[in-house]
Amino acid sequence: MELNLQSLRHEIDRLDNGLLQMLQKRLEVARLVIKFKKELHQDINVPSREQAILDSLKGRERSLLTAEFIEEIYSRIFTESKRLQRESSPLIAFQGEHGAYSEVAARLWNSDITPIPCTEFYEVFEGVAGGSYDYGIVPMENLLGVVLNQMNTYLLNNHLYIVGAVEMRVKHALLIVPGVNFGALRWVYSHPLALAECTDFTQRMNLEPMSYYDTAGAAKMLAETWKESSAVIASDLAARYYNLEVLRNDIGDKQTATRFVVVSRSPASQPGHKCTISFVLPNRAGTLAEILQLFAERQINMTHLNSLPDENGNSVFFADFEASNEDAPVREILNVIQEKSITYQFLGCYDELKEDMQ
Repeated sequence: MELNLQSLRHEIDRLDNGLLQMLQKRLEVARLVIKFKKELHQDINVPSREQAILDSLKGRERSLLTAEFIEEIYSRIFTESKRLQRESSPLIAFQGEHGAYSEVAARLWNSDITPIPCTEFYEVFEGVAGGSYDYGIVPMENLLGVVLNQMNTYLLNNHLYIVGAVEMRVKHALLIVPGVNFGALRWVYSHPLALAECTDFTQRMNLEPMSYYDTAGAAKMLAETWKESSAVIASDLAARYYNLEVLRNDIGDKQTATRFVVVSRSPASQPGHKCTISFVLPNRAGTLAEILQLFAERQINMTHLNSLPDENGNSVFFADFEASNEDAPVREILNVIQEKSITYQFLGCYDELKEDMQ
């Protein structure tokens, strides 16, 4: 990098963004610590631990950082960590980097909850099942017809309940390094699905698509590398996280939506208007038709039905329907399904938030 005033200012902006991300991550880890402190019946305030951290940091080799400066910074970090631990707001896990569409959906579901990123989907489910997180949110179905069966498998294996759902329109945005000339852009990075959904736009703009593992991850990469010839496709939330500029919003070739579900160790505390069940039927002709007839006779709308094979080769059916399990006709249907099934699991009755698609 050629050293000049502008390049040095860009480097400071890049480093400041990285510092904010590291502070965010440190506070998230500190927030998770409260779960284990409660299990061990430990106090939030542990002065000996704080002093040990300070002694270690101040004893390391450095040229510009004074011991007083380090102590001042970390004293403030310790205070903020303890505040977050005392407030103890519920945690909701999602897969991906901050700014992912799953985090956008989590904020729509509950704006007062604390989103925590996980690298893999299984970490979301296992973290909720193990008590590290209060909730998890995952994409369950692309409303263009793509069903994410892996999520159903994780849901069953971890014995979790669905306690909420969000049907959200996915609005892709083109993000760039602040101040970059649009004419200098050559490449656009994003998840392959997002790139496919914005093909018309990227071709019109003569941008070469480059696959990346995650939409928000691409935004984070751009903020860290400051590539002025590159753009990313991600959410506008990712732009706010990583100090990127939204050059164009809503660039998808057509409107797309995804259904996200919120999972928890316990059923929803309030009755909802939608239910999800899973069941395995005997391998006999007409058994599924009998189940479907039960819903038709009582005029209960089944909104979704899909299946996946289990380890024994049986079809595990997953059904969503619009009704409450507190309704007498619904209880009758569920009792019949349970009697006819080899295995049966009630996965939850919950409310579903549907974002305006306009």
